[in-house]
Amino acid sequence: MQGNTESDYLLFVEDKAIAVVEAKKESDPLGKEVEKQAERYAVHPQSWYGLWFEGLIPLVYMANGNKICYKNMLISDSEYEELTEMHSPKKMLQIINKVSEYGALPRLEKRGLRDCQYDAEIEFEKSIKAGNKKNLAVLATGAGKTYLACLASYRLLNYTSVKRILFLVDRNNLARQTESEFSLFDKTENRQTMSSLYQIRRLKKEKDIKGDIIISTIQKLFSVLTGQTLEESNEDVEDENIKKDEEQESAEIIQLGNDLKLPSDYFQLIIVDECHRSIYGKWKAVLDYFSDAKILGLTATPTPEAYSFFNNNIIKMYTYDDSVVDGVNVPARTYRIMTDVTEHGGIIEAGTEIIETPRRRDEPVTYTATQPIEYTPIQLDRSVINRDQIRKVLMAYKNAIYTELYPEREQKWEYIPKTLIFAKDDNHATEIVDMTKEIFQNEFENGKVPENFVQKITYSSEDSNGLIRDLRTEKDFRIAVTVTLVATGTDVKPLEAVFFMKDVHSDVLYTQMKGRGCRIISDDKLKEVTPNADTKECYYIVDAVGVTEHEKNIPHPAATSGGGKRTLSLEQLLEHLAHNELSDENLMLLRDYCATINRRYENDALFGRHLDYFITTYGFAPRTVANDINNAFSEGIMVEYISPSRDNSMRMRLIYRLISNIPARKKLLEMQRGYYAIASDKDKVIYAGFSKESAKTYIENFEKYLNENRDSIEALRILYNSEDIIITHTMLVELRDRLLAENKQYGIYQIWKNYKFLDSEGKVEELDIKTNINALTHLIQIVRYAYKRNQKLTSLFTGYGQRFNLYCGQNQRILTIEQEQIMRQIAGYVIDAGAISVAELNEADTDLWRKAVTIFGASTLKEEMSALSKIILKVA
Repeated sequence: MQGNTESDYLLFVEDKAIAVVEAKKESDPLGKEVEKQAERYAVHPQSWYGLWFEGLIPLVYMANGNKICYKNMLISDSEYEELTEMHSPKKMLQIINKVSEYGALPRLEKRGLRDCQYDAEIEFEKSIKAGNKKNLAVLATGAGKTYLACLASYRLLNYTSVKRILFLVDRNNLARQTESEFSLFDKTENRQTMSSLYQIRRLKKEKDIKGDIIISTIQKLFSVLTGQTLEESNEDVEDENIKKDEEQESAEIIQLGNDLKLPSDYFQLIIVDECHRSIYGKWKAVLDYFSDAKILGLTATPTPEAYSFFNNNIIKMYTYDDSVVDGVNVPARTYRIMTDVTEHGGIIEAGTEIIETPRRRDEPVTYTATQPIEYTPIQLDRSVINRDQIRKVLMAYKNAIYTELYPEREQKWEYIPKTLIFAKDDNHATEIVDMTKEIFQNEFENGKVPENFVQKITYSSEDSNGLIRDLRTEKDFRIAVTVTLVATGTDVKPLEAVFFMKDVHSDVLYTQMKGRGCRIISDDKLKEVTPNADTKECYYIVDAVGVTEHEKNIPHPAATSGGGKRTLSLEQLLEHLAHNELSDENLMLLRDYCATINRRYENDALFGRHLDYFITTYGFAPRTVANDINNAFSEGIMVEYISPSRDNSMRMRLIYRLISNIPARKKLLEMQRGYYAIASDKDKVIYAGFSKESAKTYIENFEKYLNENRDSIEALRILYNSEDIIITHTMLVELRDRLLAENKQYGIYQIWKNYKFLDSEGKVEELDIKTNINALTHLIQIVRYAYKRNQKLTSLFTGYGQRFNLYCGQNQRILTIEQEQIMRQIAGYVIDAGAISVAELNEADTDLWRKAVTIFGASTLKEEMSALSKIILKVA
């Protein structure tokens, strides 16, 4: 403030003055005169700003740099108190006994936060202050969405009227991970952990709903909200079923009913983490019920429906490309494996032995094919498992690990890059695990793969949470095979290969699955779990099914259907019907189930025999039951259904042949679940190699940067214009640093590797990754090649000896043996790091510098080093 009629500083909350601050020099003792002055300003406020109390600014502070004193003007005859630190806005409001919805929020310290997290929190708080209830933050996988959620939760719980927060996840295994992150979060006032300040509860039993921060799936919240008992169950099985339900895109819409167990204002903030279906699909009513709560959506995979739900109120957009440039994530490279069977399907020849197993049971039946049976790529691994196809794919991957993917690493099979393989179902996963052991066994002592080398993480695993933890931290766990449990959200930073042996058609799910591999990890942390690794500069998408080559669909919300009840499974339906619950809805549902199952098997060369068995054994076809029900409805002869307690004999007669026959019911259920057959026809790899598209995009962006900066970076200007100027070490350091500042992936090895991959004419030589991989002079050759000044990309180390001999013989130069030895050593520095000055030689190698100056003299040494650098660095 200015002038003698105003205090030095005024502090405002909600645009209303709450405190006067008088700031004095360090030498001022803050005596009575300062007190009178400060209090005069407090009781004579100006007319142009708002006040919490009529004619009074309630708090007065005096400070001189050494101490702070304060007085509460609301208490008569109160004395000044000395403070150890300035009061926060929250404390000031408490002192004056006032409440402000957001006025107590203190300034957010940026330290310890990524830019995207800081920006998102700032914009979130601005948005809710402006009255927006729905807020969407689009943050790339690995950008720290959960940490942002912890930060937002703490600030709103601690400084605003928010009393209870709901954090929605789409998987139970993510709920466990989230609970841990919230509990350990300590960006609080006194660095206390969140769990020491608030009750953090993962919703497992009804009583857990009473915590301060509730972490739950939408399904469990629905159960508590509607008064259903939460039964202890295998959460992994539950997650698998949730995933299956999503993939089927059920048209069912959940409705809540009237007897709800939580008030609509129970939560004041709801954070939704990647729960696409829960937002605008079948569970939308659950979220809509808590209509007064503010919602923060967190996603790496936004859809049009998500934008619509959040009213296009995007508080932060931070893409995967942004995260790669910032060094938050590593880029992906695609390695494609194609086999004949994967691409074109296969044929089981007549006379071939087939092993067939019903799903969910281990009762294999072996029989011989009586005629050739063709199967399509779509059937592969869903209904037909071709062990040779699995073998060929895994062998192609194994062969590529230390030759194409990580040629610079020492070949240690016990430390292959940590790999996550996506299988189509649990049976497929089992086959992959078994085949992996067979493929790798010869690389280990006694021909046996170590016990934990490859493991399955599916609903049938005993401890999936422990296995995920081990995948992060244990050296002996190298390959994990999963279906869905590690598909979304799970953080495994050392992962370096995401291997698709399952196709994915949902764009959202595909992005989430890829995201398991993109997270950065420090070099020392990586070496703890992968000892032969130096750094994680990228991750590989190993595509064995063409998942990278087709368009993905954007999931849409299901259409509204009446009733609001959950659709019964066939098993549940048969039980209800057996107990006389013969409603129109149940009968029509049975009609649809029976018709679908009949159609599925009647023209199936591989499994059609099961329909034949059903008809022969039980005397009717599933379609017969469907027709009987349909005819009764269409002819209008159906007797009205009132309740299971009434006489429903007419209705029961329509389905009695099925309901009364327990073996027929069991067989129908078995047929609905399906079968898989293990085929033994042979397969062959028809292609195994990198995706050229990603390398092409990388080089295009790199060369664009070179062209845009050819006038502003000295080394680029000299090379572009082919100037007769020596490229010095200092110039190359500047170029290297500018490239890495632009994109952390513009390292020497990465650039060279991408040029080599795109080279089809033999113009790019192999880089010696063992001895000179990081030589700065590689940048000279890369830039010359990019600017088309050189027709080939070759290292200056190639033919280096000849160029040194040329220097020795130039202009009849005669060097003594000792001089030649000294210049050869200096040449080693030049060929590695660029031209260096005499002073830089002194810094790099004082003993060599001393000898060189002694033998040549300072001025002659300077001339000789210049001549040497010109020949070594200019001759390509």
